[in-house]
Amino acid sequence: MRDGTVLYADVYRPNLTGQFPVLLTRLPYSKDLPYYSHRYLDTNRLVENGFVVIIQDVRGRFQSEGEFKPFSQEADDGYDTVEWAASLSYSTGKVGMFGLSYYGYTQLLAAEKTSTLNRHFSDNDAE
Repeated sequence: MRDGTVLYADVYRPNLTGQFPVLLTRLPYSKDLPYYSHRYLDTNRLVENGFVVIIQDVRGRFQSEGEFKPFSQEADDGYDTVEWAASLSYSTGKVGMFGLSYYGYTQLLAAEKTSTLNRHFSDNDAE
């Protein structure tokens, strides 16, 4: 992050050469717990269909460094994460976000700060 704090993420990507669109979620519930990290989308299916999937612990939660202050750092951290994801050598530069609840707030706050973010969706979009 811009202040030097390291936020940890799991990155799942196709086992192919090339560039792929990225789907990103940022959560406070642990990227290492499948109930939370893989609850809304089938990560394996997305990767098999040509997406990079990134699941990140937000600041101060589980693997990530820093102090957790709900919502106060999500806009800047979200912006920095989206820009990082877009710049990865295997990324097309297109980044979307997914999730609901706190995950959804991380999307909205990131979207306010960056034009790189292409799409975000939550459970409300299914209705």
